[in-house]
Amino acid sequence: MLKQPKAILVVSDLHAGSIYGMLPPDFATQDGAPKIPNAGQKYLWECWLDLGKRVASLPILAVVVNGDSIDGEERRSKGAELCLPLLADQSECAAVCLRELKRHLQSKPPFFVIRGTPYHDSEGGREAEAVAEKIGAQRCIGYGAGRFCRRAMDLEHDGVIVNFSHGTSVAGGLYRATPPDREAVWSALAGKEGKVARADAVVRAHAHHFVHVEHPSKHAVIGPCWQLQTDYMGKNSAYRLLPDIGAVLIWVDGAAKRRHEDPIRVEKILYDLPKIGTTKL
Repeated sequence: MLKQPKAILVVSDLHAGSIYGMLPPDFATQDGAPKIPNAGQKYLWECWLDLGKRVASLPILAVVVNGDSIDGEERRSKGAELCLPLLADQSECAAVCLRELKRHLQSKPPFFVIRGTPYHDSEGGREAEAVAEKIGAQRCIGYGAGRFCRRAMDLEHDGVIVNFSHGTSVAGGLYRATPPDREAVWSALAGKEGKVARADAVVRAHAHHFVHVEHPSKHAVIGPCWQLQTDYMGKNSAYRLLPDIGAVLIWVDGAAKRRHEDPIRVEKILYDLPKIGTTKL
């Protein structure tokens, strides 16, 4: 019997703790104080629940949380854009969100956590480690230090390899495809020289927009996020760095690879940005 393709669900950049990031409606801080989501956070939560329903019955092989689960201390803005100033509350908030997603998935897949930027996930991914431990994430083998999560990971299933890492260059405007295109070339060169495993796809995050570049032997993806536009993203242009909200499914097919066919299919799940409305005179 032929094995059917299975999917890796990728979510990233939850930025729990930010006034623009994820916050469940019934969340309370560690001292028992309830936190009421703002309008944007309520919308993100509705999209998050919809994502859980849409992927619930799919053959999900694994879930990869690809960095920046929390927002961190926000040193640049001195915490002005935080709804949860304590990192312990932020990591618990991210864990609550991920446990809700986990509850929907009928295939009961393992969760893997990749650490994000030090600015958000703390130095050495300290807070990413906390989130991973809270949700019972599976320990991964990969690059960098960490008990539960790493800086990068090669995830293999039935001979198909997908490389995950959070960091990537950010190119706005007309050049968003340049960083993943370049990463695919570097991946191909490193694999050809035998320095690393030959990945069939590389998946990145951090840029808060979705891009998919396809090479003859490789796919390169930047996944969308779960944070609305921050003041930092909008400081130079109100339009240039509008985020894409959603998730990515990386479908892997080992049988196709053995037939010398493309073993990867990329499926995006994207949501519209919430409507802000206009100021009327």
